[in-house]
Amino acid sequence: MMFTLSRIQFFLLLFVFQTGTVFLSFQSRLIDVSGTNSWVLFILAGLLHYLQLFLFEKFHKRFNPGPFVSHLYIVYWFFIIVSFLAYINYTIAIWLFPNTPQIVTMAFMVGVSLYANTRKPETLINLPVIILPMIPFFVLFLFMALPELVWTYLFPIDVTDYKSMLKGLFFVQATFIGVEMFLFLRKYVKADEKVNGKPLFIYQSIWFLFFFTGLIFVLLFFPLNGFKFVTEPLLYLLKFQKVTFVERLDLFFLFIWISWSIITISIYIFMCIHVRKTHYKSPSNRFIILFHVLIVITSTFLATKDRIEIIRQVSIYAHIVFSVFFPAVVILMNRRGKQ
Repeated sequence: MMFTLSRIQFFLLLFVFQTGTVFLSFQSRLIDVSGTNSWVLFILAGLLHYLQLFLFEKFHKRFNPGPFVSHLYIVYWFFIIVSFLAYINYTIAIWLFPNTPQIVTMAFMVGVSLYANTRKPETLINLPVIILPMIPFFVLFLFMALPELVWTYLFPIDVTDYKSMLKGLFFVQATFIGVEMFLFLRKYVKADEKVNGKPLFIYQSIWFLFFFTGLIFVLLFFPLNGFKFVTEPLLYLLKFQKVTFVERLDLFFLFIWISWSIITISIYIFMCIHVRKTHYKSPSNRFIILFHVLIVITSTFLATKDRIEIIRQVSIYAHIVFSVFFPAVVILMNRRGKQ
């Protein structure tokens, strides 16, 4: 069954794809390699991200991948799904449920996706609405740390350190993951709703402020040499905040993040199923169930610290291939075909 998207639904889906689990951990790796240059580097990354979105919007009609390329994307998304789930499960085991078997928590999270993906597409399309009230909570929690921020941690800046800047620009690509969904979802936006121009700029601004705010707060909260030992800086930042309405603010935020991540995983799986359906007949519920079972088994196997670290390294290379190389090749080949 085909579906249509309003402009707001389109951008909200894209926002969830691009945030997901990434916003919890990207700061430590970026700051570890770029130091105080990180915030300047992210401004540059924001400009590159907007340029990519602009080009996607300009050439999206020429992005018509065939069955082979589409299935390569499905494999890539499967890799993203299992890596996200492995990281989520590992983090839950450390922070929340150390005595609970990982396969139990994994099965629960994937079970939500299984339920949603056996319903109508509108069920998945509307799931991201749940995260809207979570965003103000996230920002409010961060601003509770304002009195403890040290503004001198932003300096010194050395943009002539090209090696550090290039390495940081590579690691900041983690915040771009999911941007290729723009090309797959854009054709479903209602014809009478404009995406380019102001709407695209507003989305870019929201994306930038969301990630940049988290980066600035953790950069100002921790001394620079502390990032080698802090893998989830946002959680540690919130752990030190004392509030009256909840005993552990970090755990309260962690439950919000888990809900956010489950929605992200669910719509990633939806895209795997939907893109396959555009080339072949609609998959049966049996196929969808087996696909989810495979995700649970693979993610549980990968949910160790060493394996997650390897996955995080590989995922950035894979992202560059599937968000830059393949779109460029498909668009150029379709253009040549028309000529």
